[in-house]
Amino acid sequence: MVTETIAQAPRLAHERPEAAAPEWITEAAALPLSLKLVLMSVFLPEAMSFFVAGLRLTATRVIFLVLAPVVFIRFGQKIATGRYLFVASDVFVPLASLWMFLGPTVVNGLDDALTHSGPVVLEYLIGYLATRVLLTHDGQALSFVSFLCVAICVVVLDASLDTLTGRYLTREVVPMITGFQPPFHPADAFRFGLLRATGPIEHPILFGFICAIGLLFASAADIALRPLCIVVCALGVVIAFSSAPEQSVLMGFAFLVYGRMAAGMAGRWMWLCGSAAVGVAIVLFSVPSPFGHIIEAMTLDPSTGYYRLYIWNTIGPLVLENPYFGVLQQSVDQAYKGSIDSVWLVLAVTYGVPCSVLTALGMIGSCSLPTRGPGAWLTPSASRLGMTLGIVIFLIMLAGFTVHFWGSLWILIGLLVGLRAHLGELGALNAADRLIGRGEDVEAG
Repeated sequence: MVTETIAQAPRLAHERPEAAAPEWITEAAALPLSLKLVLMSVFLPEAMSFFVAGLRLTATRVIFLVLAPVVFIRFGQKIATGRYLFVASDVFVPLASLWMFLGPTVVNGLDDALTHSGPVVLEYLIGYLATRVLLTHDGQALSFVSFLCVAICVVVLDASLDTLTGRYLTREVVPMITGFQPPFHPADAFRFGLLRATGPIEHPILFGFICAIGLLFASAADIALRPLCIVVCALGVVIAFSSAPEQSVLMGFAFLVYGRMAAGMAGRWMWLCGSAAVGVAIVLFSVPSPFGHIIEAMTLDPSTGYYRLYIWNTIGPLVLENPYFGVLQQSVDQAYKGSIDSVWLVLAVTYGVPCSVLTALGMIGSCSLPTRGPGAWLTPSASRLGMTLGIVIFLIMLAGFTVHFWGSLWILIGLLVGLRAHLGELGALNAADRLIGRGEDVEAG
């Protein structure tokens, strides 16, 4: 049946011209309190953790533990009431989470899997389901992104003190209060004579990438305090002094411009992917050292890129020898000392290659339903947000080859993947409701 939201047909994308979009900044709907709490807690300093029975808990993990039964019940209710449409990520995200338990169980035993995989699965799976099922109405996705960008601005203001003072103030002060000092050893802490900012986030690169996500959202979506969010998030990208966030912003803006310019072209993203594949193939076959050439062109400090290439060359053979359930930590320690700077490689080492593949398929699968076109009935703002989410998810996947995501950013990734799945489903449901409404109008006439 036609809902009250769908009945307000003049507000929808196909009823109003794109030029009217500024009038719809107020179309954001109320955000559930639980998601507000998640967004307020996700960027809290790691030093605010506490321990229960040997397990480290954060405010976000506690919230997710409370939400876990709620989101599973709500998911069942969606199916029972017929308000559920299949999104590919609904299969791949749970399967990836299951493999995070399966791999360590086979290699190290069930106790180890529960202790080490449990928190990772909790943050990713429940984060995904939280935005996937707790958001139900038009405008709530926009409210979520608006709240997120404001939260990122607060983080940037805190982190800017790091660069201004030359000290990690939050990381020094909070442990004095809580008594817990998490490990923190950022390589290359100073660049251009300035301290790389991190604030409450676990690492400068992660901080920069979170700011990059906020900047892209603030630039593309009609959110509250938009100009302020753009300026502050841009500042965060700069003071992180990291190649990955800066490159992601540049690529993200290029994709946004392309998406707007090619809005009327069918299959525009497939054409772009095909062109990129051809470009990569040309570099691979025409340059004597293609990976070295790419590294020199895409990094502020080429040595960091070559170091990541060394990591892949060292750890890769171990993964190929044990591809299904992960590699024993002892074997990794014998071959390599240091951090593994790639989320895909970390997932493969820790849980097995299938986990990396399933995680990637979950991200891709969240975009399996469109947010524009005849099959998606959304406002222009929501449609642009859906496109931006797709771009952000792609950039996360690409950066994941040279950056390991954990902590705050890992949680945020799960939330964003669920948000994109929600928008795709909502657009399809709205389109179906509109068709039902037209049929009832015809019968009444």
